Amino acid sequence: MNPVILHHKYSLEDGHVAAQICRVEGYKGIMLTKDAISKQTEIPFASVASPSEESDRLKLLNVSDAAPATSIVSLEDIKREPGLLKHLHISGVHIHHGSLAPKFLFLKEKHDIPLFVSFRGKDATVYPKKKQGRAELKQLFQTGDLFFPVCNHLKKMIVKLGCPEEKVRVLYGGVDLERFQDRPRQWEPGKKIRFLAIGRFVEKKGFADLIYAFAVVKKRIPLVKLTLIGQGPCEAEYRKLIRLYGLGRSVQIIPWVSYHDIQKKYYQSHIFCAPSCTDKEGNQEGIPNTVKEAMATGMPVISTTHAGIPELVKHKVSGLLVPEKSRAELAKAMIWLAGHPEAWKSYGLEARKKVEADFNLSRQLEKQKSFYDEVIIRNASHR
Repeated sequence: MNPVILHHKYSLEDGHVAAQICRVEGYKGIMLTKDAISKQTEIPFASVASPSEESDRLKLLNVSDAAPATSIVSLEDIKREPGLLKHLHISGVHIHHGSLAPKFLFLKEKHDIPLFVSFRGKDATVYPKKKQGRAELKQLFQTGDLFFPVCNHLKKMIVKLGCPEEKVRVLYGGVDLERFQDRPRQWEPGKKIRFLAIGRFVEKKGFADLIYAFAVVKKRIPLVKLTLIGQGPCEAEYRKLIRLYGLGRSVQIIPWVSYHDIQKKYYQSHIFCAPSCTDKEGNQEGIPNTVKEAMATGMPVISTTHAGIPELVKHKVSGLLVPEKSRAELAKAMIWLAGHPEAWKSYGLEARKKVEADFNLSRQLEKQKSFYDEVIIRNASHR
C-alpha cells in the first residue's frame, strides 16, 4: 500500500493545489478538515468509506470531481479515535498554509508524524506581524520537518523569520501543460485588443491600478477591451472606477469561471495583466498561478516587480515588468505592448519556454515526491 499523506488547506474546492494532493506518485492523499465534516452524514472512518459515501462527502463539501480526494477525515475524528492514524496508514501531514499549521502540530509532537508546511504569501508576510503569529511560527519552525515556500522570495522571508534554511525546499506551483496548450497570439487589424486579468477582487491584486491605467490606454488606443474575472470585497470600488473614468462596456467584470473553462478565456485574449502589489496589511503574493497559466498558453504578460513574480517573468523577454502601484508605468507598458503586436509571438514563445522549464506540473510533483521521500524514508530507516 502506498504511504498516505493528510492534507489540509483553506478550501477543498478544486484549484491549483489539487494536483499536490491527488497526483503525487507513490502517495495517497487524504483531505484533513479542521471541524467535523457533516452532522448529517455519519460515515465511520474506522472502516474505509465506499466510493458512494466518499462522493456524498465530496458533494457536501462542494469539492469538484476534478479534484477527488481518496478520503476525507476531520481533526475531530482523529482526536476522538487516534487509532485512525495507524488504520489509515498515515505517513505524513502536509498543511498548505503556514498560518494553519499550528493547530496540527500535535500530530508531529504527540504521534511523531512527519510535518510538511507550505507558505503561499499572507502566511509569511502578514501572519508573522502578530505577536501570537511570531510565537507560533517559532515553534513550528523548530518542530516541522520541511517547509515549502512557493517561491524564492518567500523562502528568504521565512528564513529571516527563523526557519532553518536546511529545512526549506522551494516548491513552485506547477501548470498542467497538457491542459494549457501554446497558441501564439495574433491581432486582426480593425479588431479590439483584449486585455485580461484574473484573481480575487482584493487590494493586493492591483486591479484598481489596472482600471486607471486602462483608462489612459483607451484614450490612446480606442479599440481595446479589459476583462476582469473574479469576485471579492473590492468589486464595488472597481465598478465605481469604471463609471468614474467613463469606460462603459470597455471593461467587463464577470464572476469566477470554472477551472475547467478558464483556458477559453485565456485564448480569447491577447495580453494578460497582473499588477500585483503589497497591500496595506503588508500582504504579498507568492507567484500568481494565473500568470503561469497565461504564459503557458503563449500569451504575453504585463506584471510587476512584486514578490516572486520576477522569478517567472523576465522583463522584455517573456513580458513586461513595472514597479508595483505605478499606474503611469503600467499604462505605458500596456500602450507599448498593445502597439507592438509583432512582439506578442516572441514574448509568448519565451513565456511558454519558461513555464515548461521551471513551472511544469509534472516536474514540480516529482520534486514534491522527492521531498516527502527525503523525510519519510529516513524516518522508516530509523525505526
